[in-house]
Amino acid sequence: MHMLEFFGMKRLGMTADGYVLETPVTAEVTQPDGILHGGLSALLAEEAASQGARESIDLLTHTAVGLDLTSTHLLPVHVGDTIRTVANPIRQGGRTQVWKVEQYRKSDGELFNVSQLTVYIKRIAPRG
Repeated sequence: MHMLEFFGMKRLGMTADGYVLETPVTAEVTQPDGILHGGLSALLAEEAASQGARESIDLLTHTAVGLDLTSTHLLPVHVGDTIRTVANPIRQGGRTQVWKVEQYRKSDGELFNVSQLTVYIKRIAPRG
């Protein structure tokens, strides 16, 4: 099982807003006090930014690898809510890309997390 399935993530892909994921918040992804575990916020941020970066490169010759992730939690998220993760490039060029990721509670539209991911665009051996 891929982690997308395990966590219930749904890829909406590139939209006018950026690269978008939606994920339900279940009891399995909360801290003991019942709020969303920050590790899942970070995982979702890296997933959205990495997938966005992958859409901008030739996957036959390159891959996108996360180098640095910062994540700031602003508000709690509770079981039953859904997370909307939106990633947008700040810089795309050369061998590095920088992506800003914002996460919102769908219940009230409030921004609850802001992250930034630096991605290395790595050349790979041609496939085939």
